[in-house]
Amino acid sequence: MKSDDMRDIKRLLLRMRESDTVEIKKAKRSIPDSFWETYSAFSNTNGGIVVLGMNESEPDNEIVGVEDASKILNDLWNVLSNENKVSYRTVNNQDAKSIVIDDKTVVLIKVNEAPNNVKPVYINGKIDSTWLRTGDGDRKAKKDEIASMLRNAQPVMDSLPIDKCTLDDLDEASVLLFKQIVNRRYPKKKYLKMEDKDFLLEIGACRLNRDSKKYEILHGTLLFLGKVNAIKEFYPHFHLDYFDRRGDNPRWRDRVSDDEPNDYELNIFNFYKIVDDKLRALIAEPFVLDGKKKRKPVSDFDESLRECLVNCLAHADYNQGYPSTKIQAYDGWFSFFNPGEMLIPKDQFQLGGESRPRNEIIMKMFRLLGASERQGFGGPMIYKTALENDYRQPEIQTNLESTEIKVWNIDLATSYPELSQDEKQVLRYLQKVSNIASINELSKKIKLSYYKTKTAVNRLLDIDLIERTGNGPSTKYMLKMTSGEFFTMMQVALDGMRHHLMKRT
Repeated sequence: MKSDDMRDIKRLLLRMRESDTVEIKKAKRSIPDSFWETYSAFSNTNGGIVVLGMNESEPDNEIVGVEDASKILNDLWNVLSNENKVSYRTVNNQDAKSIVIDDKTVVLIKVNEAPNNVKPVYINGKIDSTWLRTGDGDRKAKKDEIASMLRNAQPVMDSLPIDKCTLDDLDEASVLLFKQIVNRRYPKKKYLKMEDKDFLLEIGACRLNRDSKKYEILHGTLLFLGKVNAIKEFYPHFHLDYFDRRGDNPRWRDRVSDDEPNDYELNIFNFYKIVDDKLRALIAEPFVLDGKKKRKPVSDFDESLRECLVNCLAHADYNQGYPSTKIQAYDGWFSFFNPGEMLIPKDQFQLGGESRPRNEIIMKMFRLLGASERQGFGGPMIYKTALENDYRQPEIQTNLESTEIKVWNIDLATSYPELSQDEKQVLRYLQKVSNIASINELSKKIKLSYYKTKTAVNRLLDIDLIERTGNGPSTKYMLKMTSGEFFTMMQVALDGMRHHLMKRT
């Protein structure tokens, strides 16, 4: 390893602090018992790095070293191969290594997050010895958290029949409206001529028990088309909410909730239809930001909202006691919040190509409606729409308890009101597809003095909105983004090139 690389590693080790993805342990001769709690916690959360042979201190950490790195690594592999010690191995051969710094040996172990289908990862052969990472510490998982992980591992509940649930528990008006919509999309099937039970059997929303000859209602079908009282009998924590919180109203302008008296059963189907219509009407309204900034016509933004709405309702964990599913509209942005963790990584959601809905029957119902035909590619469409309209990029927060997706339909720079006009100009330019520029190039493009441009760039760097690439005269700046956002930008650029070539030919 080059001396420059070793200096960089040493500098990093001296400055690193324990966090949700970093654990520092002062091991000398063997792996401390507490390592395995951290191993379980990292495996069940977001993964992380464990450093053995260092003591966290101020202002710099103390590198104390381990006495026998080979023994520690051998012990690591032996225990990881013992199913009585760890339920699943998340450390691969390339993830553990030792390095020598100032004649002292430090062991670095990268613990990867486990796939959802093998969580929880527990230790000592006991599932109640499951750990989670919170902040810079490990804590034992609660029973309901373990139950959530087990549901995430096998998300098939909504495809199973409900004992003692009958066709009478479904809302007749909901079934009829759903049947009419599906029939319009597939007229050759002649669904309207079928009885409700035969229609539901045909689309896979119920089953005919071969022994009893009775129709069995599936969990997802009850949630989607059921009567609210029947739904809450089997899902006591079922709750759907929509709030229009635009303007200065301390409460809300409009609300849709199963808690309020309604002329209809507020199952998932009716909630979706009502909220989808309200969101479409809302973004069709002109509105003013700061008395000046009017929203321009939006390309595909209504489809982005629909994808977010479907994603929220189809991926919610309706067995979970808290929190509830909630859609909220604000001035210039929208929040889609549901109980339960997203079952694919955030980066994969942005990249597309993989779909793992928690509720397959509910997702199937949405596909029959034509509301979710881009299975596995809704995420890229959401990010691409934001990029093409110069909007702030969507944000996703997901953990074992809940998932929230936020999307904006206002200019990226406008969504940061604390920025000066110069800073907004720089940010808007760098937001454009594939833009990366030096201060001199930025100054010329946005017609701002070199001094003002440099001042704006430094401020955007300080608040972590842009990042620097290159060194010296070749230093340039670009919008800070995740790998998924970068992929989206490349995808948009390639689409543009393809369209240009097609026009030429």
